[in-house]
Amino acid sequence: MCGIFGTIGHSLDDPTIANVLRVLQHRGPDGTGVFVDKHAQVTLGHTRLAVIDLVTGSQPLTSPDGNVILAANGEIYDFERIRSSLEAKGYAFQTRSDSEVILALYHEFGVACFEQLRGEFAFLLYDKLNRLLLAGRDRFGIKPLYFSRLPEGLVFASEMKAIFASGLVEPELDVLGLDPLLDRAAATGHFPFRNIEQVSPGSYVIVDVDTFETRVLRYWSPEIPSEAARPLSEPNDEAARAAADRTLDKLEEAVRLRLRADVPVGLYLSGGIDSAFVGALMKRSLKSDLHSFSISFVGSDASEQEFTREAAGFLAASHHELAVTKNMLWHNLEDCVWHSELPFVSLAPVGKYLLSQEARKHVTVVLTGEGADEVFLGYRRFFAKAIRDTRSRGTVSSPELRRLKRGRFVAALIQRLSLLMFHKSQRRPLVAARSNSAPAASAKPLINAVQEARIAGMPLDILCYLGDREEMAHSLEARLPFLDHHLYDMAKSIPVDFKIRGATEKAVLRDAAKGILPDDIRLRPKRGFMGTSEAVDFFGTDRAQTADLRRRYLSKAAFKSARVFSRGAFLLVTLLARVPGWVPALTRLRRDSNKAMMYMMQAHMLHHMFVADPHWRRQHIETTRCCDAAGGRELVS
Repeated sequence: MCGIFGTIGHSLDDPTIANVLRVLQHRGPDGTGVFVDKHAQVTLGHTRLAVIDLVTGSQPLTSPDGNVILAANGEIYDFERIRSSLEAKGYAFQTRSDSEVILALYHEFGVACFEQLRGEFAFLLYDKLNRLLLAGRDRFGIKPLYFSRLPEGLVFASEMKAIFASGLVEPELDVLGLDPLLDRAAATGHFPFRNIEQVSPGSYVIVDVDTFETRVLRYWSPEIPSEAARPLSEPNDEAARAAADRTLDKLEEAVRLRLRADVPVGLYLSGGIDSAFVGALMKRSLKSDLHSFSISFVGSDASEQEFTREAAGFLAASHHELAVTKNMLWHNLEDCVWHSELPFVSLAPVGKYLLSQEARKHVTVVLTGEGADEVFLGYRRFFAKAIRDTRSRGTVSSPELRRLKRGRFVAALIQRLSLLMFHKSQRRPLVAARSNSAPAASAKPLINAVQEARIAGMPLDILCYLGDREEMAHSLEARLPFLDHHLYDMAKSIPVDFKIRGATEKAVLRDAAKGILPDDIRLRPKRGFMGTSEAVDFFGTDRAQTADLRRRYLSKAAFKSARVFSRGAFLLVTLLARVPGWVPALTRLRRDSNKAMMYMMQAHMLHHMFVADPHWRRQHIETTRCCDAAGGRELVS
């Protein structure tokens, strides 16, 4: 994996380019490269994490005729087969890199090249001859790619902070992107900073280099066929077994392809079926020892330590277990937020950040079980309710409100009262935005709409602050076999009654693992990673550990500077965060109030790190020192 950056319509000086690449260095510590077309005012930058072709795979890559330049992040699976088929057509390759096949595929198929790509990727491709820049992203948005429209031109980057480090966009918090009840995953959604957009998953952006006209085109859709939502009239064991066999076949292929690397590959292991299943399939193809990594949260009743040890024992893995204390989590919170570029309400992402740091000491690549719940319906309460509502013709509501897991009246009350949490100057635009984002009537089965929305929202949670950002903060590449589009395209047609069967979620996946995993692992109920760390309690167990953070980020001055949240509402929340947990209702009130405080604190962290005192403005790096130290190169046309 790597970091990529690109501009159109602006020329950047060498120190600025060096500063941008320095901001992205954690994504690619093994080298930097820059391409500049001064006449067209196009710049492409790249920071490299060497995983395949350690010697000759530096980027940006240039086509043999010199007309197409590529800066890519991610992995293209099955690239050796693609390369062989292209060589049979007369194409020659200069490297052994998987990314280079993109250049040949573009020459052969144009923008239809996306149909040939299988993997986790984001890339910028400059076509000098046709005066175009192409910015493309993988189908699920596993790899990030943001951009900002300028008065004259555009700027792209793997992370928002690199866009700001270019000096072309001034960072400013966007309250719409900080409203947890607004859908931030849609193409028209908002991010925590103004003037930031994403290249949507399964899409590409074409930019005319001369006029800066942009077109956004979609090459893949996660749309689920309506027939999958229809109830089965009677049990059909033969059909269920056939679905399980197809699942095993596609998953095994997805895992095998993701083992291709010229560096050590490991596994993130939890106590559930998803990662254990991946590990068991890895063992079938690995010729070396399997290194697995897990985390245990000291003092948490929800820790899965016992289960991960059992799974590691079954896999006969060389297991590495990281035990983290609450103090370690709080101590690393700011670094985690800096890399995530998004606020969250649990300390679990900090655990993932620390686990990635530990794993990087042993491996460069890990396979994970993320995505299984979204593809095979693993959040039983969430998806089962959507199935019931589908069949009872329940009303449509946004995924954000449905995830509150409250009744319609309570959810509506929360939506109204939540406006009071924001600064009075921000409430009117929030009301308008929420009104415009209300779900439209649709003939699509509700369960399909809910699942598709959950998949579309993944880049803003599981793939961000539980995925790419925490891993790449330590130059660790994660690969997600459950988000292989061949697997998904097969799985989306499996009836939902095969995925949730009675009280069993991901039933078809559990069926597929029969005979491969022991039943106590195969049938273990899901426990979400976000719930495995001890809940935040600012005025209880976390009072002493958070005193300095509260002083800096929840002070009167912090609220006044950011102007996002209401200081008065915050003071009320602090009272509710202290209520005794005598009854379950009060326990939940206290927990939710602490989550609200956590969210406000992290929004203010973002304001401080990105707006008030940005890190990149304190870094003065000479271009020659940056490029020489990283082993980079510059290409100038």
